[in-house]
Amino acid sequence: MMVRRLIIASLTILINLSNLLSTDLELVPDFTVMIPMRDGTELPTDLYFPDGELYNLPCVLMRCPAGRHAYPWRNYAKLAHFGYVIAIQDTRSALDKEGKSLPYWTDGWGHEKDGYDTVEWLARSTFTNGRIGTIGFSAVGITQQMMAPSAPPSLKCQYIGVAAGSIYHHAVFPGGQLLKNQIEGWLGAYAKDPSIYNYLSSQPHYNEFWSYFDSISMAHEVTAPAIHYGGWYDIFIQGTLDSFVARQNEGKEGAKGKQKLIIGPWTHFWPDTTELGDFEVPLNAREMPIAFSPKRWFDHYLKEVNNNIDEIPAVTYYLMGPLDGTFTSGNVWKTADHWPIPSERVAFYLGESHSLTQTPSDVKNEKYSYEYDPNNPVPTMGGRNLFIESGPMDQRKIEEREDVIVFTSAPLEEDLEITGHLLATIYFSSDCDDTDVVVRFCDVYPDGKSILIADSIFRTALLNDGHHGEPKLDDSEPREVELDLWSTSVLIPKGHKLRVSVSSSNYPRFERNVNNGFMNIHKNAPIVAHNIIHTGKKYPSRINLPIIKK
Repeated sequence: MMVRRLIIASLTILINLSNLLSTDLELVPDFTVMIPMRDGTELPTDLYFPDGELYNLPCVLMRCPAGRHAYPWRNYAKLAHFGYVIAIQDTRSALDKEGKSLPYWTDGWGHEKDGYDTVEWLARSTFTNGRIGTIGFSAVGITQQMMAPSAPPSLKCQYIGVAAGSIYHHAVFPGGQLLKNQIEGWLGAYAKDPSIYNYLSSQPHYNEFWSYFDSISMAHEVTAPAIHYGGWYDIFIQGTLDSFVARQNEGKEGAKGKQKLIIGPWTHFWPDTTELGDFEVPLNAREMPIAFSPKRWFDHYLKEVNNNIDEIPAVTYYLMGPLDGTFTSGNVWKTADHWPIPSERVAFYLGESHSLTQTPSDVKNEKYSYEYDPNNPVPTMGGRNLFIESGPMDQRKIEEREDVIVFTSAPLEEDLEITGHLLATIYFSSDCDDTDVVVRFCDVYPDGKSILIADSIFRTALLNDGHHGEPKLDDSEPREVELDLWSTSVLIPKGHKLRVSVSSSNYPRFERNVNNGFMNIHKNAPIVAHNIIHTGKKYPSRINLPIIKK
């Protein structure tokens, strides 16, 4: 009710803000300044001022790997109309026209601290009142994540959208397999030198290199309050959640207990599009609740306006329901004091005759075998994607394939509310020591549509720490494979079914495994893997769901 009242009471303000941030008006910076970094590098920074005001203003900063003129980030310059100086800066990767610079390398808490140096230079300048906030989403959200652990004293708040907290875990190697399409497209925009792609793709283990891009592990150094927003079908949703939780619980004074989280039924491209896979974003989620407007956030922390920010719930999230217009108790905004929401872990077991039940099969070991041919991978159909179709899409076309093993529940006898982290355990064997396990979790509608909720991958070589020559995944000793499907919030209505499918590919979202041993993808010809899913009492393959009890 609280969120609903905020939306209704502030609708006019929200419309005005949306209009202000549209692309109709020409944006021309008032000044461009060269801000020096500690190693002598100077980064060009465009400054936008309110009409007639040039000095002693609160400042909102964006640090942009795509460049300071890039749409849509440049539209935030219109926040100057609310009495802020807006600074939009080229990061080093934006300055490198040949694309040889690795994005974010100098943006964090390491030897170079470009974010820190920029904030403190702006705070000392005559343009600002010494109070700096940051804003931006996606790549510009990541530069904020990277800056935060360096803890610039003048950084008073952040407004972070759809951003990875750990580049390794949330953007490059979830489950140990390369996010092929996303990384190729991403580096094609920000780091065109193929040596960068080759280096990143050759680092499938989390190591010291990746630790320099893991802001979550450094949450204990963060001092700034932040709004974190994301979408259940966003490419970085788990990064948004993990960043919020780490800062909220482990941050220093100023950050701990001062974070806000909002998650909607959105892909990475909301609000530029209302498309949501095979559906549309529900009408009550087309706009963000006004309680989370940038103006309100910055007015409080940069202008010290008492506007009751502390009254905003720590967590505001959207409980999705069926997206076809069916009336249920889903498709509503909810609030909470903490994340994760208290839930009961309930297992649904893969069983006899492709069933999915809450009790494991009486059969000791039932096997489902299939052949995975890297030359004919299972195609990506929706999900959390950046450069290919994303969102909740019907999976029936791929579920008909012989290399996709499908398990389906009986129709639900009552509504099932799932909010939190989805985990799967698959007992698995193969005649190859390196192949992939892919799990998709779906809501099966009464008309037969199998709508994707979440998916995941795990590279089996990681079971052996990636050492080539380890014993194969022998049929006589199946291995337990744990898959992280990240988090969601969805109401599955009475009469719908749950579905889990298992395969060994999801291409081109993930790189295809050629089944030839760890890191041999470009050296040896692909071979066919003969893979087996084991179920039953001895090998209870299952999906574990966080169920909210009434």
